[in-house]
Amino acid sequence: MQWISHAAPVAVGLSAAGVARSIAKAIAFGECTPDAALLAPAQDIGGSDTAVGKVHATGTWQAPAVHAQLAAALGAPLGPALQADFEWYYCRGAFFHNDAHYEGRLFGVWCIAGPPIELVFPRAAVRIAAGLGTLVVFDPFEIHGVLAPGCSTYVATDYQGADASVFLGFELGITPAVADAFDIRSDLSGQVISSRTRISAASGTIEPFD
Repeated sequence: MQWISHAAPVAVGLSAAGVARSIAKAIAFGECTPDAALLAPAQDIGGSDTAVGKVHATGTWQAPAVHAQLAAALGAPLGPALQADFEWYYCRGAFFHNDAHYEGRLFGVWCIAGPPIELVFPRAAVRIAAGLGTLVVFDPFEIHGVLAPGCSTYVATDYQGADASVFLGFELGITPAVADAFDIRSDLSGQVISSRTRISAASGTIEPFD
């Protein structure tokens, strides 16, 4: 795995349950070629009639062989923190958002099918080109979106009729080693980001309440 340490301002993630922690200051990415056991079901997920802009989920499942392959690809310290549950996610572009319900986890996606895309983190000024086999691990509180290559804003019409991007979603526990690798700090200073934070779907900027 490779690591990107970004310069986004220090911020605090606050869950709906009132649990707060600092937001990670790094994003990790790598490559792992999926085998036929993952490629086959991915072809049946999503479709051209999928609503654009939203990330859809199909429910959690477990597969020890997939877990072993993914843990090996993630390596230390991420592999030992990999949780047992997986979930298929699919989208045709995804407007900017966060996932503030994962207070005790980092989130990961493994690209299994679909066109070339970029995972864009506007607050962190990070873009990661993703295709078949790309792995990305990030803090779910960090604002993110799925855009066509080279796009800087989300525009729904860009994805009308496009093939769906299909990801295997996974979670990592925030162990001390993972917290250190992602620079998740003990102090709770900085802007608070939560499910109530107003985020521009088009640009990912944080908008003030009226």
